[in-house]
Amino acid sequence: MSQGTEQRGHSRVKYPLKLTCIGDYKVFEARANDFSLSGACLFSPVELSAGNTVGIIVKLPGTRGFSVIPAEVVWSKPSDPEIEDCRYLVGIKYLYLLPDLEENFRNLLRVIK
Repeated sequence: MSQGTEQRGHSRVKYPLKLTCIGDYKVFEARANDFSLSGACLFSPVELSAGNTVGIIVKLPGTRGFSVIPAEVVWSKPSDPEIEDCRYLVGIKYLYLLPDLEENFRNLLRVIK
């Protein structure tokens, strides 16, 4: 897998989705820069190591309750210093989406595209 080659299974959509992350023995708030049905790029105050597993707790607009998505960190790098409350950009891929959560993601993606 080369560094510059696109590896995503689905196209991303920019949307400022707030979420909570559990990983590296930390719980912290983050937000999505963009997301798709297969993963997301997060603005994070915490650096996460590639290969680590994290839990993403999210409440999608128009849905009830919160969902937990198991995900793997694909990459992490320092962010633009001008982006407030964000020290790192973190790329994640979802390890599993429950069918109802996948449908909720599809519905949201249809609305914001």
